[in-house]
Amino acid sequence: MDTSAQRTRERFTRFSAILSTSGLRPALADVLSETDYRYIALFRLNGDRASSTIFYDRTQPDVLLAQEVSATASYCAFTRDAKQPFVTANSLADSRLDGHVSRESVRAYCGIPILTPEGEFLGTLCHYDDVPRDPTQVDMALMCEIASALEQGRHVSPSPNEPTLTA
Repeated sequence: MDTSAQRTRERFTRFSAILSTSGLRPALADVLSETDYRYIALFRLNGDRASSTIFYDRTQPDVLLAQEVSATASYCAFTRDAKQPFVTANSLADSRLDGHVSRESVRAYCGIPILTPEGEFLGTLCHYDDVPRDPTQVDMALMCEIASALEQGRHVSPSPNEPTLTA
C-alpha cells in the first residue's frame, strides 16, 4: 500500500473513531484540521435552496449552521448536477465560474457528492473558504470514504426535508 493510501486509511480510522464517540460534527472538524480551509459542511439541496445540516467554521466553532442560500448560489449544485467532485482553488481565476453569484464570496471549494448505491444524490460534503486555497491539501480519497460511510451509516436522511440523522 502506498503512503498516501495508508494515510487515507489511518485518517478514515480516526474519523470513524471520533464519529462513534463524539458525533459527526467533531469528526468533520478533525478532518478540517488537516487543511487550512475555514469551513467544512454537509449540505442538502432541496428545490431551489441549499442548507447545511452539519457545519464547522474553524474561526467561529460555536456557529452550528451556515446561512441557507439559493441552490444556484452554491457550488454544491455543480456536484449535484455532475454527481462528481467539484473543485476550485480560486473562483476568480476559474472560467467555469464566470458570472456565478458566489464567485467573489466563496473563493475556494472542494466538494464530494453523497450518493446512494443507486446513484441518488443526497447532498455534498465540502471544504470551502472565502480566500483562495490549494485543493491538493484535501484528501479526496478520504472525502469519498467519508461520503460513502455517511450514506451507508444512514447519517444522511434520504429526504432533503429531514435533518441529518446524527450530529
